[in-house]
Amino acid sequence: MAFAGYAFGGVFVVLGLMLIIRAFTRPAEPAAAPPLPPAQISTDGMSPLRTRDSQRRPVGSTIFRVLGGLTLGGIGGLIIAFMYAITHLDLGGSKGRVLRLRGKAALPEVAEGAGWGDAAAPNVQHLSREERATLAGLWLISARMEHASIAAFSQLSLHLAALGASSELVERTHIAALDEIRHARRCYAIASAFAGKTLTAGRIAELATPDATPIDPIRLAIGTLVDGCVAEGVAADVARTASTVATDPVVRDALAMIARDEETHAELAWSVLAWCLELRGVRRAVAARVARLDDELAPKLPDLGGFSAAGLAAHGVLDQARIGALAAARIAAVRERASLLVAERSHAECEPPRATAA
Repeated sequence: MAFAGYAFGGVFVVLGLMLIIRAFTRPAEPAAAPPLPPAQISTDGMSPLRTRDSQRRPVGSTIFRVLGGLTLGGIGGLIIAFMYAITHLDLGGSKGRVLRLRGKAALPEVAEGAGWGDAAAPNVQHLSREERATLAGLWLISARMEHASIAAFSQLSLHLAALGASSELVERTHIAALDEIRHARRCYAIASAFAGKTLTAGRIAELATPDATPIDPIRLAIGTLVDGCVAEGVAADVARTASTVATDPVVRDALAMIARDEETHAELAWSVLAWCLELRGVRRAVAARVARLDDELAPKLPDLGGFSAAGLAAHGVLDQARIGALAAARIAAVRERASLLVAERSHAECEPPRATAA
């Protein structure tokens, strides 16, 4: 699906470039030939010579072709940018741990039918068709990201088992995956209520191809820091705050449930990170990444023209300014806690072994 999107955008870009090039390289349009002396007229009645005027290109036609090429190229660029945004995670809100396959975020396809969803049904009678469509899209994004987190935690458990982690860490990871199933069902149900049709999860196409990426302790540790300690912490903060201002009881309860679980998942990430720091070569890499945590961006909302901040909050969607403030506060807290954790591990490595009693 992603490849098709990139290819479609690339076609527009290529067509635009061809049109621009054609504007400057196309054959000149012959001008009306002036009367010529008989000696310059060939046997077929046409002049073999070109005058200076006959080589001029109509200025209006050239400008039209250039503008058309720029328009096509711009459309292609927008399509490619949209596909990049979809495949590189910035999907309008942090929803916890990300399923990354071969360096890219993966999400389930959108489908209709039963299979994902519970009995949750917010009140939608007072909303216009446009408002319902917007809210359905936002909650569908959440549902897809929660669904992808199930596989992400399964992936994490495999990596922990491969590296010899304790049974307690592996067990907590599987419990987190079960939490994400509950989150996904609730979000799909709410999205379906707003959409007026039963939405469900399709396949995750990227999972059909085995991920041959080596299991690297450093990659696991840094991914846990960013996707776990930061992203799941931000998701907990956003959901918790949104639950306090949402007016629909179904939406409010769903957000409160998600906030509690995401906070638990963030604490799991801290436990995984602490374990990773005991592995060879991890501590220095994590310390360098902690120093760059300020580079992390707050989750971005799409353009929601026509909705006021209060109107969005009533349905569980915080405005961009509040999301940014929550993300900044969580990133600062993670940076401080991670720095202390790294320092503790460094100190432990430097301590001489204690003498044992004879």
